[in-house]
Amino acid sequence: MNGFRIKNLAKNLAVSLASLALCFLLLELILRFLGYGNVELYESDPVLYWKLKPNQQCYTKVDRKPVRINSHGTRGPEFLVPKPDQTVRIVSLGDSKTFGWGLTESEAYSGLLEQLLQKKAGNRKKIEVLNAGVNAWSYPQMLAYFRDYALQYDPDVVVLADANLWTQFSERNSAKFVAKFMWRVRLKNLLRRFATYHYIVEVKLKEFYERYRTKFIPVDPQNDALFKEQQQKDPEAFFRTAIEDLCQLAQQKHVQPILVYIPTLDELAATNQSMVLKAKRSVSRKFKVPLLDLTPDLAGQGKSLYLEADPVHLNAPGNEIIARRLFETMTNLLSL
Repeated sequence: MNGFRIKNLAKNLAVSLASLALCFLLLELILRFLGYGNVELYESDPVLYWKLKPNQQCYTKVDRKPVRINSHGTRGPEFLVPKPDQTVRIVSLGDSKTFGWGLTESEAYSGLLEQLLQKKAGNRKKIEVLNAGVNAWSYPQMLAYFRDYALQYDPDVVVLADANLWTQFSERNSAKFVAKFMWRVRLKNLLRRFATYHYIVEVKLKEFYERYRTKFIPVDPQNDALFKEQQQKDPEAFFRTAIEDLCQLAQQKHVQPILVYIPTLDELAATNQSMVLKAKRSVSRKFKVPLLDLTPDLAGQGKSLYLEADPVHLNAPGNEIIARRLFETMTNLLSL
């Protein structure tokens, strides 16, 4: 009798699980048909922690704009290594502001800059602006990427924009922390493969996330309780050191560094100077590196230059302002 009950229970459980799996599959198919899912994926890396997975055709998580990731893991078309003759190559480093959060490839300032420079150069030279922006990267991650990857591309210029301040990941972290975090990257990557996860967590719960995210990812890096080990006692010095090291390395390799500061909407009206702008001004003076502070350019139009309900990421007109400021600087440096 007990054997019969167990067998019957197992049968009912199998039917329930099969029904659940069928419902999930049906929901997944419907959501994919409606355009959800297929957002960018990342690879875990023992030095960079995460980097864009090469050879992707996907969409931005916000506003569903098309994204192509080439074989080198940067956003945009393929490029040759070594660099062809008569080619000016610019590496554009930054976080999601550089990647083009909610923007097409040609709307992001790296793509706009390439168009402006190519028009100026005409047929004399080929201009390539490699969009190496990666969501939530820190300055030390950008330094490691520039050292280990970007220098192989033989760039003439490196543009260093903004980093995500709460991600203070660097090579100083312990092997235990690195292994633990890479496991999180792999898990998040697995979940992002499902349209159901994208729809429920990253779309429908977006408002909840935006409202309560500071409890999990504080804006002030000194108060970040999520990854205590990676937090530094002096974040400003930590950022400044990474920026200094990148500029010094670039100059040693005969690459022209350019620093860019892109304020958030809140920073436009702030009376106190941000720690990042302060650090970049210090580095700019020390290494005689151009610094483009976009605050005066954006302040006049304010909210209209940012994505809807997003005080961090600029929209297409905002990115055009960045591109034009960079264009003005580079035409003088590169003698185009």
